[in-house]
Amino acid sequence: MSFVGKFLSIYKTDLKLLRRDPMLVYSVAMTLVFLFIVRYFKDRIGVYYPTLTLLVMLFIPMIFGMIPGFMMADEKEDKTIQALQVIPISSEAFLAYRLTWASVVTVVMTGLAPTILDIEISRNGLLALMALFVLEVWIYGLLITVFAESRMQALTVSKIIGWLLMLPPLIKLVVEWRNLSTDWSKFTAFLPTYWLYKVFEGIPLNDYGDFPTAVVVHLVWLVPLVVLFKRRVL
Repeated sequence: MSFVGKFLSIYKTDLKLLRRDPMLVYSVAMTLVFLFIVRYFKDRIGVYYPTLTLLVMLFIPMIFGMIPGFMMADEKEDKTIQALQVIPISSEAFLAYRLTWASVVTVVMTGLAPTILDIEISRNGLLALMALFVLEVWIYGLLITVFAESRMQALTVSKIIGWLLMLPPLIKLVVEWRNLSTDWSKFTAFLPTYWLYKVFEGIPLNDYGDFPTAVVVHLVWLVPLVVLFKRRVL
């Protein structure tokens, strides 16, 4: 079988996994539903709306990182991912193949989100969010793949990591709601989503000073996960 043929055979496996578990496809639709629901309550939410919009937009990279993460957890459970070692590609190339489509869809969904949510985001701001969201797709997908050995474990890991990554904007929302004197969200600065919020906060002011730090923090999470994937998975 040719090199291209081997890749096409893997794509067929991906499609079978998606058909076998339609909940993954439904979760994509639920992301759109969340966006429209938040938009519906915009006038009632008031000053808290910007923080809430970021919170709901975080579901985009989480959902699209979860899907390939679940696929690879399935392959680990079925012992089929080991068979991919016969394909003459590196671990990094395999991850790029598996996560590229999720990254592309994330970019498209992120581009649609401001229109659905009825918020104004500059072109540079949208590009910054797209770049960070793509990194988070990889982080979320790898967290599930590296630390889950089965579908059930993947569900548990996805819930734990999902709540952890949502902590910064959730805490910020509480701080604004209760008008607290201390911004407790700064204690979550080790999380990539904290710096995502900082970038999001600076977009209306055309301030992207936190963007380089955000990229570095995301890479600090991503690089070790890639190394762990090479050692523990493929």
